Amino acid sequence: MQTNLPYSTFRNPPRILDVCQTLTTLPIEAPTITSVPSALTLRASIPPLVFLLLADRLGELYEMAFPNHPEWLKETVDWENEEAIIGAAERFLGRVNTLFPVHDDIWDIDLEVIEWRLYEIPVIPMGFDYWYAGWDEFKEPIPYLLHMSHSRGDEELGNKKSHDEFANEYPQHLVPRYLEPHRLVDILRATCAEQGQSMTLPESLNALPDLIEMLHHATGNAWLDVGEYALAEGGGYPQWTAEDVAWLTEEWRKAMPVWDGVNRLLDWQNGSPDEIEVKLTAVRDVLLDAYQRAQEEA
Repeated sequence: MQTNLPYSTFRNPPRILDVCQTLTTLPIEAPTITSVPSALTLRASIPPLVFLLLADRLGELYEMAFPNHPEWLKETVDWENEEAIIGAAERFLGRVNTLFPVHDDIWDIDLEVIEWRLYEIPVIPMGFDYWYAGWDEFKEPIPYLLHMSHSRGDEELGNKKSHDEFANEYPQHLVPRYLEPHRLVDILRATCAEQGQSMTLPESLNALPDLIEMLHHATGNAWLDVGEYALAEGGGYPQWTAEDVAWLTEEWRKAMPVWDGVNRLLDWQNGSPDEIEVKLTAVRDVLLDAYQRAQEEA
């Protein structure tokens, strides 16, 4: 005699990654309620609820971030195996990395770590956290520009200690006291463009205005203005929403050429002390030229 089950048959709900393939049927003996002496019924081995919730969350994120790849929702995952679950989360974050930079490695087999990365976007901002690190850890001309901006005292107030710090660090590359690089960005862009066209200025120096703006957190692009330490102290990471994913993707598209140019500048002439001397001289000279132009236009 066939009877209706008191519960609905398990089906693969929307947004769950192949949970059906994780389910297994196990025979168990049932009470003898028919004339069949050894009647069997089947029960499903269902993964723990917390793992199913992670599966549902991953599927939801795939639908939001990658609507053009429905095939990724059909990938097989063993939702009873923690390492397989971590692999599924890392695979998703690796695909997000093609849109914008995120931490896509999960070192600890910890469900809380996985859940955090599926509810807050683990972005990798590119800004410089120079107040959290020694300036000598950066490539030139970052330390040179930082000392120029922050290590010169006001001589009129008799504060010579910080002024001497800059002079002691860069005695061969001093600039006028009131030369402030961040106030010369527009003139620097024009100067770099003109001298770049005439081949009198190394192409790598074209990124100097962008580097100066990054050090002053003034590019207007979140990827370039914020560092990881500042983000962590500032209240946390963005949420996984369609709007934030679209915005972060577009902002990173704009930031990439700037970031690439800044890195070319940092890597240029960065080997031997003689090479670094050449770099600092070139940076000082273009700053002096921009400063003189600013004085003439004032």
